[in-house]
Amino acid sequence: MKKIPLFKIRCSAIGKIMSETRGKSVPQKIAELSAKIQDATQKRDAIRDGLISKEKATARIEKMQSELAQIMPYRDAPNLSQTCITYLEKWANEYIYERRIDFTSKTTDKGNLVEDDAIIYACGHIQEMGLSSKNPERFKDEFMEGEPDVLATDYVFDTKCSWSHDTFPLYATEMPESDYDWQVKGYMHLTGRKFGRVVFVLMSMPEEMLQREARWKLGPDFSQQDYEDFTAQFRYDDLPPYLRLKEFEVLQDDDAVEAIKARVLECRKYIAETIIPQIESNIKKYSDND
Repeated sequence: MKKIPLFKIRCSAIGKIMSETRGKSVPQKIAELSAKIQDATQKRDAIRDGLISKEKATARIEKMQSELAQIMPYRDAPNLSQTCITYLEKWANEYIYERRIDFTSKTTDKGNLVEDDAIIYACGHIQEMGLSSKNPERFKDEFMEGEPDVLATDYVFDTKCSWSHDTFPLYATEMPESDYDWQVKGYMHLTGRKFGRVVFVLMSMPEEMLQREARWKLGPDFSQQDYEDFTAQFRYDDLPPYLRLKEFEVLQDDDAVEAIKARVLECRKYIAETIIPQIESNIKKYSDND
């Protein structure tokens, strides 16, 4: 098995590890059970010996003590959400199997194809971008790594290309996805920039994608006029910038950065104490059978 490196979070995935858990944490459950046991014990001790109610109270206390004993070994375990755990398992798999499968969809395909043009368009209309171009450098520190789209003197910019005008956040007053906020906070930390922005850009769909969409929506037999009418809804070069650009500010937040670092340490603990032992157990099981 290839050695799994020390975990660092990619800025684009910070939101996954920072997602909140559902339900109560193990320390919270321990505290609540301990309080219940103490309260129940005081009430039980006030009952006169020999009564059935005292025996029943004792049985309830013993049951709670058993539950407490079962969860106590996990009191120091990282309190990670299932989203975070799933991400860590996929991250580990890249090194275990020495293969990486990137998520793909029509939306991401379009974003990848028009990204460079979107950056050029945004730079031409957003004053703070100046004459910047796509950033080629990858930044990293002990906890995180990432490659921001555009770096200006004081700003870091990340561009998001909307699939169509229906998904473009023209009327949104807050960031459509919290993951984007986490992502740019990571970039700001790594690059030392004081200001950050997420810029949504509405770009025309590339011709190759238009042809695929037309074949899928219109079927194999369509006229040139049918094609032009259909693809017109995905072409936006004739629109003004105020219908094609939407910016969201990302605030500098030292507390958020410290929270990311703390979560990365928790992720490393989970990888070391849960993921790696599970792999090693499987290795031993099937090696012994050879």
